[in-house]
Amino acid sequence: MLNRPELRKVPAELLTTLGWVSGTLHLPPHQGLIEFLALNPQLLKLTAVRIPGEVDPIPFVALRREAVILVAPALPKEHVQDVSPGPTWAREIACLLPIGSLRGTITVPEGLRLSDHLQQQGQLLLMRHCLLAPYGATLNAPDARSLPAAVVDLRHVAGVAGS
Repeated sequence: MLNRPELRKVPAELLTTLGWVSGTLHLPPHQGLIEFLALNPQLLKLTAVRIPGEVDPIPFVALRREAVILVAPALPKEHVQDVSPGPTWAREIACLLPIGSLRGTITVPEGLRLSDHLQQQGQLLLMRHCLLAPYGATLNAPDARSLPAAVVDLRHVAGVAGS
C-alpha cells in the first residue's frame, strides 16, 4: 500500500478558456497557493469539478495550466500571501483580460514604481478585493463578479492600468 502525503484541500474557482470551473485543488501543507501554481506549469489537478454547462460534477479533471486565466481561492487571507519583504503600499490596478476588466488592489514594495514591480513580478499576480466586469459594464451589472482574492496569470493579460 502506498503512503500518500496528507494534502490540504483548497476549494477554488478558476476562470479558464472554457469559462468558470470550480473544484478542489490539493496542495502540500507547507506550500502556499502562489508557490503551488508557479511550480505546476503543465497541469492543475482538481477534484469535485463543476464545468460550465455540465449538470453533474466530475470527480477529477486535469486542466492545462495555460488554459487557466485566474484562480480565485476560497481561503482565509493567511493562505494567499504576498511574498514582498519589507514595507509595501497598496495600489489600485485593472488587469485588461479578454472577457473584461479585473479591478483590485496589489501590494508594491515601497519606493518601487508600479511598472518596475510588474516587470519583476513574474507570471503570477496576487490581487485582492477584486471586481471582474465586462468592458463598459457598471459595478451592478449582472455579469460583474466580486472576488476576495485572485491569482492572475499575466500571460492572459493584455495590459495593466494603474492609477
